[in-house]
Amino acid sequence: MQTPVVMFVFNRPDLTRRTLASIRGAKPEKLFVIADGPRAGNENDERLCAEVRALFDEVDWPCEVLPRFAETNRGLDPNIEAGIDWVFSQVPEAIFLEDDCIADPTFFVYCEDLLERYRDNKDVWLISGDTHEVPESYFGDNSYDFATWASIWGWASWADRWQAHRALFDRQHVPVDEPGRLVPPHRAVPAPPHPDALVSEAGRRHFTKVAEDVDPSSYFWDHHWWVTIINQNGLSAVPRHNLIENDGYGEGATNVRAKKDSIPARPLELPIRHPAAVVRNRKVEEELELVMVRTDSLLPRIVKSIIRPLWLRAIVRKIVTQPLIWRLVRKVLR
Repeated sequence: MQTPVVMFVFNRPDLTRRTLASIRGAKPEKLFVIADGPRAGNENDERLCAEVRALFDEVDWPCEVLPRFAETNRGLDPNIEAGIDWVFSQVPEAIFLEDDCIADPTFFVYCEDLLERYRDNKDVWLISGDTHEVPESYFGDNSYDFATWASIWGWASWADRWQAHRALFDRQHVPVDEPGRLVPPHRAVPAPPHPDALVSEAGRRHFTKVAEDVDPSSYFWDHHWWVTIINQNGLSAVPRHNLIENDGYGEGATNVRAKKDSIPARPLELPIRHPAAVVRNRKVEEELELVMVRTDSLLPRIVKSIIRPLWLRAIVRKIVTQPLIWRLVRKVLR
């Protein structure tokens, strides 16, 4: 495979080994490895980070491995955001996987196909490998369709789109006088949602809040990437079913630390069936907006701050995501 693949890794060797095995099947000619460093004084981190990095000495296909190994811990956002900057300073397009995103082999076929097909169509910003369980019936006969925002659990894009985002959201991750503090991020210009980009009132409220937050560090790098896409009325390709198994839930995770079952990846039927037009699928868009509101709006954030035990969060999640409960929530959110 000629398209470069990028892996973000830290201290989870078992997950890294599984994701690397899924990449081995695609045999990319270039593999970028962006590894965060151990946290200060954490001997366990030092051992596990070294074990993760050693896995890339075992790459056994013709491949140029390009490492970016941090000596100290940068944190999630600096490691990923600056890592993407680094990759896109060298190549025009790439496929990205975090250590817990195990890809079906057809994910790489799908990404390569769409990267080439939409390379010159500047309306398309992001190619996603995850659907967050949007019903397949919404896609008709298409292998994928378009929404505004989409998951970054396995994704691909082009350097010019990412660099356009970074021109609007210039976060450099440089330290200030106090140890551990970074220069606050900022946007060059305000980035409210484009009036045509979102289809639900709940989605508009959520992403307006993200765009206007006085402390942009309240949200992770992916939210700011989505805000730019939404502001520019861009599109993201979403597959009809999951091509990525995200198996990174639980104690070692940065975001979703409550244990939950992963959704298996499934092969995409080939050849790929493309949509007739590059336009937003309103049903897919609305479903994804409601997923975002359910998982990352103000109410879930408050609940997470109140419910600390991970086992209790898992129980609450199972209750509130029951179909009957969620149908009632959807009616309120609309």
